[in-house]
Amino acid sequence: MSMKNVLETLYHSKATQELVRFWLNLPRPEGLVCPKRSDFSSARINGSLPEVFLSEWYGNDALVVVQAGTVLDRLIGLDMTGKNIFDMTPPELVADERNYYQLLRDQPCAGFITRSMINFADKPFVYRTVQMPLLDPFHNVRYFVGTGFVIEGKQLEDEFGKVDFKKAKLVERHFFDIGAGVPDTSDGGANDNADAPQSS
Repeated sequence: MSMKNVLETLYHSKATQELVRFWLNLPRPEGLVCPKRSDFSSARINGSLPEVFLSEWYGNDALVVVQAGTVLDRLIGLDMTGKNIFDMTPPELVADERNYYQLLRDQPCAGFITRSMINFADKPFVYRTVQMPLLDPFHNVRYFVGTGFVIEGKQLEDEFGKVDFKKAKLVERHFFDIGAGVPDTSDGGANDNADAPQSS
């Protein structure tokens, strides 16, 4: 399956579909599989902006939200801009979260991660985020652009067979080949690792 076809299976929401299409059409530096951050302009996908977020990797201790869509802010219960994602992640999920982003950087690939979370109003929800890498001026993966959306009702039941997530946990994790392969996660660190998702 080609990179384009694999990424097109990530159409979990209209915003994700639009973002994937936009990301696929960005130019790449010669010989590289990721577009540059400087070529990404969220203004050009303004119809999807409320679901789109952009984060910047500052090292193992900090992944900072550069731009957060209003959907994400409403769901979490506060403005995420300028916040360190690792500080906002439940302590029991931080190691998995950090490892996930490190794997996206080490072997440039796209991914999605699904978690059950409790927001600041103590309301549980199941949340999926899709991440696609962007390069800094030195051609290192330092930025991630993605969408985030809640999975609920029938979709939640269809995908996971139950709708009762009462605590924060990693539900699933997938990696997608964008031209450099996918990381080997046979050490048990990932819930799943595939070229294409098992679910819609």
